[in-house]
Amino acid sequence: MLSVTALKAAYGKIEALHGISFHVERGEIVTLIGANGAGKSTTLKALMRLAPPESPIVTGGEIVFEGKSMLGMEGHNVVDKLKMTLVPEGRHIFGNLTVMENLTLAAWTRRRESPKKDIEHIFELFPRLAERARQRSNTLSGGEQQMLAVGRALMTKCSVLLLDEPSMGLAPLIMYDMFRTLKQLNSKGLTIIVVEQNAKLALQVADRGYVLDTGEIVAEGYCAELLQDLEIKAAYLGG
Repeated sequence: MLSVTALKAAYGKIEALHGISFHVERGEIVTLIGANGAGKSTTLKALMRLAPPESPIVTGGEIVFEGKSMLGMEGHNVVDKLKMTLVPEGRHIFGNLTVMENLTLAAWTRRRESPKKDIEHIFELFPRLAERARQRSNTLSGGEQQMLAVGRALMTKCSVLLLDEPSMGLAPLIMYDMFRTLKQLNSKGLTIIVVEQNAKLALQVADRGYVLDTGEIVAEGYCAELLQDLEIKAAYLGG
């Protein structure tokens, strides 16, 4: 479904990705793990074709989605035409809008369709959002804001969901609930790419994983194998 080959990306003169290659099959959960500064978020931003300074400049390599190059594609077309959507680090919800307004706004590309059924689906996934539908988003708890960020992304009817540090700042119970919901969505066919510092949790949920270190992929494999790798255990899993 998605193939990244020898991808290089830079912020100005600083190269952040040094020629990484990986692939994602339809219906998989794939995780990218690594320390701060490893290039995980940069990879997602490059995939989403966000404009600088939010996104790095791709200086080499190729990104192919379903047989077609993504290089040269603008970010809004990645969402609208390829149905790939990012839940960014920090959520970036519209705090001055209500929960309902955030969800409705995300359906702007489907102006001829009513978003009602999709909003009902989001409220089934996240009942707490239904309870706060008319509440301003900046008054929600951190966990509720993350639910809204994921719900807003799903309103695009995406076939590929990218998540950047979805567990950041969440209480353990909310964090595990979030990943259970992601697993549920995946079981219904959604392809997921997740960047996560909680490496153990990510590897327990995903099918395959890639380990990034200072802009390079240093290990890859099925998550069950990576969880048992002694070097990865020592470096990323706390022993």
